[in-house]
Amino acid sequence: MSVVFVHIGLPKTGTTHLQNRLWRNRDLALNSSGLLYPGNAHSDHFHAAVHLQPERYLDWVDPAFARTWPTMLAQMRAWPQQSLLSHELFSTATPEHIATLMSDLSFADEVHVIATVRDLARQLPSAWQENVKNQRRATFDEFVASVRAFADAAETTGKTLPTEEEPFWEFQDHVRILGNWAKAVGPDRVHVVTVPRGRAVPGDTLWDRFLATLDVDPGPLTLTVPNMNTSLSAAQAEFLRRLNHRLQPSDIEWRRYDRVVKQQVIREILFEAPVGRPQGLSAVQREWAADKADEMIAAIRTAGYRVSGDLDDLTVARSADDDATPPSEADILAVALDTMAEMVKAAPMPEVGARWQTRAKNVVRRVQRRALGLRRSL
Repeated sequence: MSVVFVHIGLPKTGTTHLQNRLWRNRDLALNSSGLLYPGNAHSDHFHAAVHLQPERYLDWVDPAFARTWPTMLAQMRAWPQQSLLSHELFSTATPEHIATLMSDLSFADEVHVIATVRDLARQLPSAWQENVKNQRRATFDEFVASVRAFADAAETTGKTLPTEEEPFWEFQDHVRILGNWAKAVGPDRVHVVTVPRGRAVPGDTLWDRFLATLDVDPGPLTLTVPNMNTSLSAAQAEFLRRLNHRLQPSDIEWRRYDRVVKQQVIREILFEAPVGRPQGLSAVQREWAADKADEMIAAIRTAGYRVSGDLDDLTVARSADDDATPPSEADILAVALDTMAEMVKAAPMPEVGARWQTRAKNVVRRVQRRALGLRRSL
């Protein structure tokens, strides 16, 4: 029987780790469990998601990859067992986009949807940090205030909201998102995979829970990938946010920001530095997040979706030891100086000799021009 699973994210729920591991083990999964992870390149699932929503992701829709989705469709159509699509940008698909996708997948006997979901206490700092890593300048308190202000509106309308911050609920309102998909595939074919709390328990990791949804034995999938779940400390994130104020988008092109800040400063320096205290919620923020989480969990229970893991993983404790305490100025300065020191160590050696040689030649030329001018005046 032909069955297609569509993993829609959500973003910041371990999707990158899952996708990297799925891609690396795709041949093993095909041979041991009959699971097809289609595509000729790892990025094909990304191109499939953005080409489904061209008006939403206009900047990323590349005509050079126009044949990617038809190729993936052909691979899945020819495979008589299970296939899996996976990208977090499927989470922003509107009912119209979903209808288009379902039409494309009409060859399948069944279409199922999988959403990986994590609690708000972890999602809020993670989403804000991702904003900061992409040139945003709002403080964490400003970010949470924006999320709270638009919470009810996001649930009611499901529209992109006019806010300076990246619309949190457009990607994270799993109640609305799964409701849209359930209308297309049916509630009994919607699967919620909760992200475990704390240290992973052998046999009950996110990877195990995800594969259980697919009825895939994890035993033969032996190829591992590096742990990409690296985050910044509160002091590092605040240093980066302040740096963004000095690097206005009008002053630095995105390509330079990506290569210097994201690739060098963040990945090569900050991620390699000793990890400090992470950004947490204040007592007031935590109380609101706990109420909101309870409301969303109740909606998921009522919907009757299949759950891998435990919905209690999505609750938010009303008190915790990691409540937010702003990093001190000394902590932020230490991060800035450590980062500058590492930048100096990694910077290419300036060609000092060549520069002085050029300056010397310029001085000689000026003297020669002056001497020539004097001779002409005599």
